[in-house]
Amino acid sequence: MTTKISTKTIARIAAVQAIYQYKPKSPDQNIDRIMQQIVQFYQDERVANDLTTNFNKPIKVKLSISYFELLVKSVVVNLPQIDKMISRHLTSEWQITSLPVLLLALLRVAICELQFFPSVPSKVVINEFTDITSDMLNENEVGFVNSVLDRIAKKTSENMCHDI
Repeated sequence: MTTKISTKTIARIAAVQAIYQYKPKSPDQNIDRIMQQIVQFYQDERVANDLTTNFNKPIKVKLSISYFELLVKSVVVNLPQIDKMISRHLTSEWQITSLPVLLLALLRVAICELQFFPSVPSKVVINEFTDITSDMLNENEVGFVNSVLDRIAKKTSENMCHDI
């Protein structure tokens, strides 16, 4: 029996991989080249058909390329605004530059989807990224990501209510 993972979940994971590699202040950075490499990786038949879980169950992996590209480009375009949101949720002894690179990439992609993809319910985004974080990082960081996303979602919801 094959386990199938949602194409959007794979797109979110791939977006985290792209943003992890992206260094915004580096002159030789080309987000399109990074995205192309990641798409090629996911299109490789060995990747798509040859992954297994810890329980030796095969996994079917298919990337929603359009969602992946939209998510990554949205992060890149809105990066200053996203980073300000992250900074607002850090305690005084932390700075955005001191966050682990993978944690920062996860937060950037998740916050982008929360803020700039209003058609995706915030609960879906929070659940997806909490699950993704739990696969990549430790329990404390999962709690941190969940807390930050929850606070941003509530603030976004409050702002939308005031606009009506």
